[in-house]
Amino acid sequence: MLACIILISWLLLIWLYFLWSRRRYYWAAWQLRGPIGLPFIGMGLQMMKPETFLQYMAGLSYKYKAPFISWMGTDCFLYVNDPQSVEQVFNSTHCTNKSDFYRFISSAIGDGLFTSSSPRWQKHRRLINPAFGRQILCNFLPIFNTEAEVLLNKLEVEGVQQCKGVEIYLILKKIVLEAACQTTMGKKMNFQHDGSMAIFEAYSGITEVCVKRMLSPWLYPELIYRWSQLFGRQQKVVSVLFGFVEQLLQPNVAVVGVANKQQEQEQHQQQQQQQPRSKSKSIFIEQVREHVEIGQQMSWQDVRDEANVIIAATFETTSTALYFTILCLAMHPEYQEKLHAELKAELPAQGDIAIEQLERLSYTEMAINEAMRLFAPVPMVLRRAGQDLLLRRSDGEFLIPRGTQIGIDIYNMQRDERVWGYLASSYNPDAHFGPEAPKAHAFAFVPFTKGLRMCIGYRYALLLMKLLLAKIFRSYRISTDARLEELRVKGNISLKLEQYPLCRVERRT
Repeated sequence: MLACIILISWLLLIWLYFLWSRRRYYWAAWQLRGPIGLPFIGMGLQMMKPETFLQYMAGLSYKYKAPFISWMGTDCFLYVNDPQSVEQVFNSTHCTNKSDFYRFISSAIGDGLFTSSSPRWQKHRRLINPAFGRQILCNFLPIFNTEAEVLLNKLEVEGVQQCKGVEIYLILKKIVLEAACQTTMGKKMNFQHDGSMAIFEAYSGITEVCVKRMLSPWLYPELIYRWSQLFGRQQKVVSVLFGFVEQLLQPNVAVVGVANKQQEQEQHQQQQQQQPRSKSKSIFIEQVREHVEIGQQMSWQDVRDEANVIIAATFETTSTALYFTILCLAMHPEYQEKLHAELKAELPAQGDIAIEQLERLSYTEMAINEAMRLFAPVPMVLRRAGQDLLLRRSDGEFLIPRGTQIGIDIYNMQRDERVWGYLASSYNPDAHFGPEAPKAHAFAFVPFTKGLRMCIGYRYALLLMKLLLAKIFRSYRISTDARLEELRVKGNISLKLEQYPLCRVERRT
């Protein structure tokens, strides 16, 4: 009996100490009240489904005054969806580190720029940044133009000649991943062959696995997670991705799905043509290889991690943003015709497109921005308060304790009528980005984030998207029976749809 009393007393003391050590979180939660959640799992049950996660958070933002505090597992979670608070977080030197939840991604595919924290992030960003400079991006235009022609050929064969609906998203993913492999690793992989499907499924699978774990607090402990079915799925897709990246890092090109000797010879010729560019240190792999060779605190494991993350982030976000732009234009033919009119006025009828021509395509950029406003490629980003953060709200200032996890809901902020007006849920490039559009808050539109940790590849993504869109809509008209209000999005690391509608392709005369 005495032993039981002593044990209970010790457990009670430990519990009281745990609560006392977290008193600053509870005080912040008292001031910025949000949904309470359940013990140990917080909002886990309500947030566990990616299909309804974004809609659930949108409802909370109207029920409670954001920013508000709730709990994910035992972690204090600050939810932010207004431009003023987003600006404070993105510009704070105390919030440059990603959230602790990103450890699930780094444990799966490596600790690259997308997930790493300072000082590792600062060092790698400084070493890799030259590979995304403006002049380097201009050197990528021949690759972009070549892959755009491959895309047009696919649309011609599958859409025009076969007279059937086309699943454009899959075609775009292959084109964008092909461009990413060439411009970062110097390798042409020939993804148009069916053998590449395992790689696309692996990239989709790893993001789904990581998001499900983020939204399931009971799977946070490593010991429990390793016994789950989700961990088994992670191991399968990770082995595919690691094999793919190792293939890219090999000095000899190994082409995915090569069917015959002629294709091998063509690949060898392309490799020979690309050698001068590689030797100029103008691509990611040559930049980092040089850093490893001269011993600038970068190992080959660092290179593998960065290659895995950069390729995944580049092709996932770019193909997502590009697809939604095409889909929005297909659903709104009036804006598609305005875009075509600009392309007809600024570009030749056929042939490659130069950087100077792309820079004149202002309406094309408006169409891209409006699609990314409605369908943020990365719907939510997570940060961690490395030190105490003083957050200013209309009704006062609030101290956010060190260690608080911060969720920035980009998707719902960019659709909020309180920010964008009564047309917030409509696709209308002129109303939101045209010359007569009301001036929005600088941080109301952040598809690539902003501030101290802005996406390193945003210029790359915009350049590739503008060129591909210009090539497509210069020659083709795209339509669909889908309607904007019928689309159902899924919360993921990059935005997904529950179902991808088919599109019709018609050649312009």
